[in-house]
This record gives sequence, C-alpha cells and structure tokens, in this order.
Amino acid sequence: MKRTIFILLISILFAIPLFSQNLQMAESTNYRVYSELSKENAQFIATAMDQYFNLYNQYFHFDRNKLTSKLQIRLFKSKDGFDEYLSSIIPETSSSFVFLQYKNINKSDLVVYLVDDIEKMTKMMIHHGFVQFLKTFIAEPPLWIQKGFAIYFEKSLYNSEDNTVIFRNNLDWAITLKKYISADRKDPLNQKLFSISELLSINNKTANKNINIFYAESWGLVNFLLNSKYKEYNRVIWDAVSAMKQDASKTENETAIVKSSFEWTDKNRFITDFYFYIDSLKTFNELVQDGIKLYAEGSLDEAERLFIKAMILDENNYIPYYYMGLINYGRKDYSMAEYYYHSTIDMGGNPDLGYYALGVNSYADSNQKDTLFYLSKVSAGEYKTKADELLATVRGETTETDPVSDTPEGETKDGQSKSGK
Repeated sequence: MKRTIFILLISILFAIPLFSQNLQMAESTNYRVYSELSKENAQFIATAMDQYFNLYNQYFHFDRNKLTSKLQIRLFKSKDGFDEYLSSIIPETSSSFVFLQYKNINKSDLVVYLVDDIEKMTKMMIHHGFVQFLKTFIAEPPLWIQKGFAIYFEKSLYNSEDNTVIFRNNLDWAITLKKYISADRKDPLNQKLFSISELLSINNKTANKNINIFYAESWGLVNFLLNSKYKEYNRVIWDAVSAMKQDASKTENETAIVKSSFEWTDKNRFITDFYFYIDSLKTFNELVQDGIKLYAEGSLDEAERLFIKAMILDENNYIPYYYMGLINYGRKDYSMAEYYYHSTIDMGGNPDLGYYALGVNSYADSNQKDTLFYLSKVSAGEYKTKADELLATVRGETTETDPVSDTPEGETKDGQSKSGK
C-alpha cells in the first residue's frame, strides 16, 4: 500500500536554491507567504495553510469576512537568517517559530525557518499556524485553549493531490498525562497536575515553568471536551469558544469562559470523568502491544480490532499490517494475508520476513509458482535458512508431481513410486 498523503512542506527538500537573496511572495485565499526558497515553495505553503485554516475553523467558526488582510508567513532557509530577522524586531531569539503579534493585525507575522526534520517542521507549522489563526481573531485567548488545540491538530496531514487536510488524532502526550494522573492518585497530597481552575487561568510564567505538565493537561482537556461521549462536556468547549471576544483581555476571556462554561459543572465528577477518559485512550504502541498479546492468546477477532485502530493512528507503520497478515493466514484467508504481507514490505518492514511470510502463505494456498517466487527473494539471515528449507520441500514436491512431464501418475521421473520403493 502506497501512501498518497504528503506531509506539509516536503517539497522544500527539492526546491532550495543555491543562492537566495530575496523573499519570494505567493498568496492564497487567506495567506500571504514570503519564502527565501522559491516562489513555488511560497505558493505550496500558502495553498496548504489555506486547508489548515479550514480545519481550524471547523472548530471555531470565526467569520473570515472580518479579516482585514491575509495572514502572513515569512520563511527563512536557515536558522541564522531567522535569528537575524527576529533580533532586528525583538531583543531575543527563539528555538522555535514565532508569531509576531501587533495590535494592527495587518503587521502581524508568523516567522519560521527550514528544519532538517521535515516531519518535525510540519508539526511546528501546524502548531504555530493555529496560534496565528486563533490570535488573528481573538487577540488574547486563554493559554489552555491556545496550546491545547495547537497540540491537538499537530498530527493532521495535508494531501497535495486533492488539496485537503486530513485530521489525525495526536496522542503523543497521552502517556505523559497518564503518568501524572497515576502519580496524583497515589499521592493526593502532592498533586503534580494543575487543578482545573488553575489551568483555566494559567499565565505564561507558570506554564513555561511546568511546560510538560501544562502541555499534557491542556491537550488532554481539549481532547476530553471535544470527544467525550457525554454531550454536556462537548457543550463546554463550544460555549468556551463562543465566550471569547476579539478585543477582550486574557483575564476577561478567562472569566467569561468560566462563567459560561465551567461554573455549572460538578467539579468532582468532572475530574473523575476527565481522568477516566484519558485512561481509556490507547496510543499506537499500547494498541500494538495489546494486539500482539491477544494474538498470542488466540483471540484473533479482538486482536484484529486493536490492529485496525493502530493502523488508523499510524497508517505507515508496518507492524499492524504484519499481524493482520498473520491473523488472516490463521483464518486461511490467503488473499487477504498476501495483501497485508505485501503492505508490510511496502511500509518498510523486513523484506526477508515479508517474503518468507508470503512464501509460506502461498504454500498453504497450494500455489507452488508463487511459493517458489517469494521464497527465492529471501536473501539473508534466519529467514533465508527457513526459506531454503521450505524451498527444498517444495521443489521435491514439484519434481514428484511435475504437471508438464510425461511421467505416469504415481511414479517419479526415475521410475520409482512416490514412496521411493
């Protein structure tokens, strides 16, 4: 299976000029992008960010007609150029992207730089792109909304073929938050997590001092409110979004959200439901580990459900595909097993393991031609030894029942019976 979804900015790798002195500009519906790389790169970013804008606004429903200018992004091809530009405006540099916010939104700028790790850069663009989006409409939003949603969107993928963004749930902070919850339960007198009231009005200094706790808890709260099966909690987040005002201060927006959304909730029940929801979340690794355990126990249907969930979270990791192959092989659904084994190889799994599995699968399906083909492609290691052993068996069987020979049925080519007598 070949993925057609390309991560945002991947084309940067193929568009860097040797010498670049001027920023090239391109526009889309909502963005104006200046790039030190190329005009094509600027256009790619502007087009992609339009789709992320649409994703963000599915949750916030801001009136884009109120935009007085396009959102601006400025991309530098090096961290040095980024630092030089940033230091000319503010007396500091930053290890991450920076949204330069002005009261006159027309002057505001998201300043970014090329990062070698494209997947990391994509997440940074999505994260800080959301901060820019939110602050364009709400000048001083509460930090938990700002960062909670920014993290929530980070795994979403841009499909350049049909110019769409596909949302993918980001569970990177789930394990961290589970650990803090577990610690707080064991030692209730020494709580590590912020209380909900503290989180709703947290300031930058406190958040930065406890950044891991803040990120994990903000992400968790947003995820819970959006996805809880209880509609009363879903309503909390929508009321919170509606309560914010463009020109209100951070404190005013925080107070409005508490009054409109949180005051009516039962605090003890809210925390219990919040923690239970987080405990119920399964990361990719947890799903795979639990699936492997269930497979080993022979619970194929339950294992299959977990592997499918894992594939939804990470469609390019080969491990669930391999075990889906094993499950279908166990059910004697050899065509589906073949599909999943091929996918295992396509997703970067060990090709020797994949071809050996395909050979065994074809042998079980009485397809000698494919058995010989796949086993012959196993090149090294323990699977080469196993493949050679099975090849010897298959070739022996092929010799005894060669369909193109004139040997009478029941005899081998040397005139002996199949029993060798």
